[in-house]
Amino acid sequence: MTSWACFRFVVGAIEIDSVGPTARLPRASSGSSGGSSWRHSKMTLPIVKSEMAQRIKPASISRLMRIALEHPGVVSLAAGFVDQASLPVAMVGRAVDELLGDPLDGPRALQYGTTIGDAGFRERLADQMEREGGLPGGGVARTAGRTIVTTGSAQLIYLLCEAILDPGDIVLVESPTYFVFLGPVESRGARAIGVPVDEGGLNLDALEETLGTLERGGELGRVKLIYTIPEHSNPTGLCLAGERRPRLLEIARRWSRRQRILILEDAAYRGLSFGGQEPPTIFSQDDEGDWVIHARTFSKTLAPGIKLGYGVLPHELVEPIAGLKANHDFGTANFNQLVVDRILASGDYDRHVAGLRSIYKRKRDRFLSALDEFVGPLDPEIRWTIPEGGLFVWMTLPPGVDAGFEGPLFGRCVQEGVIYVPGEFAFADEPGPRPRNHLRLTYGLPGENNLVEGARRLGQALCGCLDPVA
Repeated sequence: MTSWACFRFVVGAIEIDSVGPTARLPRASSGSSGGSSWRHSKMTLPIVKSEMAQRIKPASISRLMRIALEHPGVVSLAAGFVDQASLPVAMVGRAVDELLGDPLDGPRALQYGTTIGDAGFRERLADQMEREGGLPGGGVARTAGRTIVTTGSAQLIYLLCEAILDPGDIVLVESPTYFVFLGPVESRGARAIGVPVDEGGLNLDALEETLGTLERGGELGRVKLIYTIPEHSNPTGLCLAGERRPRLLEIARRWSRRQRILILEDAAYRGLSFGGQEPPTIFSQDDEGDWVIHARTFSKTLAPGIKLGYGVLPHELVEPIAGLKANHDFGTANFNQLVVDRILASGDYDRHVAGLRSIYKRKRDRFLSALDEFVGPLDPEIRWTIPEGGLFVWMTLPPGVDAGFEGPLFGRCVQEGVIYVPGEFAFADEPGPRPRNHLRLTYGLPGENNLVEGARRLGQALCGCLDPVA
């Protein structure tokens, strides 16, 4: 017969009452050397982290979020959030009501789905891509078969790094590049090497020079990936020129000697152009489907809270990436996929994106005008990009101005009530050193009046960090 007893024990500084089978527990009193030794060993044994976990660096965005929370009046020109008023609450609500009112699709949306994503939704995505700018050979059916739905495009990036990168492998990135992308590369123990950009995006002559240098050093065989954001890049707002896109694909093919060098085309901001037709994607020119990974997200063009992205993969990567995703979550939320499927089918999505273009163009114009007024006159060496879409402006200061977290400008900005992303985070460690005189600014989240005020505060902070103009 089991004997039960009530006992009390101490875990750290918390005293817990419990009921259970009678047991002999080490006493944690200060008068018992045995209890003291037991407690000491339990509290001081280290947790041995994996090599990958030890390579992870603290996220710079965490510091920016903390500053924003600690200073409620701050104007954040840092967070790449979408315009709050543009979030399509009513549109999503209608789609949800219709979905849950459907006797077939309603229950299906609340059930488990497949790891790779709902088949009908993946076909809808392929059809949407074809209408936006064409598909490579094989059309919708061939594209849908190698499309995987992910929990945002960030998950696709992480899964891709898991699937193809080993320690010592090399990824070539734009310089500057999307700083969040560098984290998964570094956590895999791979090397990110920056390639300069100019007003036409990734400089392809510089890319060939970098590949040639790696070949002469016996390292070309470690190059696995070229990463580019061709439309309205984060952080610069620049676009990859249309005439460079087929050449980039040709370069990847020609320099692939021992293994394929893939191109990751991060098209997060495609569709958010303020004027004219966007050039065809790099993906659309890859007729074999062997070289380009096309990554998309609904975070910027619909709603980040839905957390939905997708990627079109070369055939050889579909199974391994689906297998890795199964280890993560068994598949992206079925409910979210079927909600967005209805929004796409109704035409609401296209109308919403058209509205976003109008909103962000107006905000861009107001912000750039404010920069002209409050920052432009301070120093002739200060310059910034003029984006033709997307959410970001890249500012370059005179070389002697340190815009990093520990530099004088950032502290002055916090005092004035404005924050930005220090540009140094957008550069790979190689070839180094990381320049510290750049800022990433965004006009996505703040209202128009706050954008003007943010530019004024930035100008005030800069005044104390610049040499007087002669």
